[in-house]
Amino acid sequence: MTTQTRVQDLLNFLRTNPPPEQVYGQFYDEQVVVQENSQPPRIGRAMSIARQLRMNANVKELHAFEVGAVLVDGDHSVIELRVDMTTFDGYRIRIEELGMQTWKDGWIVHERFFYDPGNIQGNAREINAIH
Repeated sequence: MTTQTRVQDLLNFLRTNPPPEQVYGQFYDEQVVVQENSQPPRIGRAMSIARQLRMNANVKELHAFEVGAVLVDGDHSVIELRVDMTTFDGYRIRIEELGMQTWKDGWIVHERFFYDPGNIQGNAREINAIH
């Protein structure tokens, strides 16, 4: 299975709005390293699932989740995302980000996100700082 195929499988799966446990269980290595901008990385699938569950619990309404450009080069991919949401503490947050993945044997082993954290307010800012 090629990286291109796995990336497309991931994107198709994300469109079904699955829970984080399923996304990480089907596409991320057990010892995946995930990093937000230049923050210290999270190591391990469980840490990333816990963080994503906290972030999702803070979302009152998801207005948009859009995939833009997708680039694949060997075992690396870059996915452009746009997210627009309102949090339970009343903040409207719009994020444009790039997620860069490194794949090995069909699993994401490293992922790093690049975005402007200044758009993140309220409880989401605190959750976003978790690593």
